[in-house]
Amino acid sequence: MDGTPAPHTDDGAWILDPPGMLFVYEQGAFPMDTLDDDGCFRVAAYRADPRAVLPLEAVRVPRTLRRTLPRRGYRLTVNRAFERVVAACAIRPGLAPGEQWLTPRLEEAYHGLHRWGHARSFEVWDGDELVGGTFGVTIGRAHTLESMFHSGPDAGSAAVLSAAVRIRDAGYGVLDVQQRTTHTARLGVVEVPEAVFQRGLREALRDGLRPLVLDEQAGPADGVALVAG
Repeated sequence: MDGTPAPHTDDGAWILDPPGMLFVYEQGAFPMDTLDDDGCFRVAAYRADPRAVLPLEAVRVPRTLRRTLPRRGYRLTVNRAFERVVAACAIRPGLAPGEQWLTPRLEEAYHGLHRWGHARSFEVWDGDELVGGTFGVTIGRAHTLESMFHSGPDAGSAAVLSAAVRIRDAGYGVLDVQQRTTHTARLGVVEVPEAVFQRGLREALRDGLRPLVLDEQAGPADGVALVAG
C-alpha cells in the first residue's frame, strides 16, 4: 500500500431509487445531480435556508392575470403528460455547454416516483398543444414543486396556480417551491427559515408518507375557472 487515496467511486446513484428519493424528501431535502471538478456527475441531497413556500391560505392571483388568463383559452389538467412536462422542464436556456439541471437519470428517478404515486404533473394546454406545466413530489400532506416551464404567455403562472389551488382544496398543509423568484413571489411565495419549514413538514407527515388523495378531475378546468376560484 502506497498511501494513495482510493478513487471516489460512490456517485450517490442509490438516492435515485424510489426509496432513496422518498427518504431525501422526508428529510426536507431535494436531490441534485451535479458535475464535479473531475467531470463526473454525482448525486447529493441539499437543503435551502431560507426555504420558499407558498402559504396555501394566501395563494394570490395578480390583477394582470385576472385580466389575461380568462382570455387565453387555456385548458388545465393533472397527470396527463408527466414525462413531457419533466422533459420540457429539463430544457433551460442559458446553461453552459454540458450543464444540466435535470440529467437523464434524475428525470428517470422522477418517472419512478410518478409510477409509485409520489409525483404529479399539472399541465396547461392551448388546444392540443402543451404550453406550460409544473411537476413535483408528494408525500403525506406535503407537495414540492420541482420545476416549471412555459412556452405560452402566462402558462407558467397558470400551471403553478392550478397546482396550488388543487393542492389547497385537497387538504394539503405544505406547498414547497424551494426557492423564491420574482415570478413566484407574485403568486404569494414567501421565504421562511428552514427550521420553520421542517416543523411544517413534520406536521404534514404525521400520518405517514402515503400521499393525500387528490382528485384529478376536480379543480379548475380552464383559466376562467382558475381566476374565479
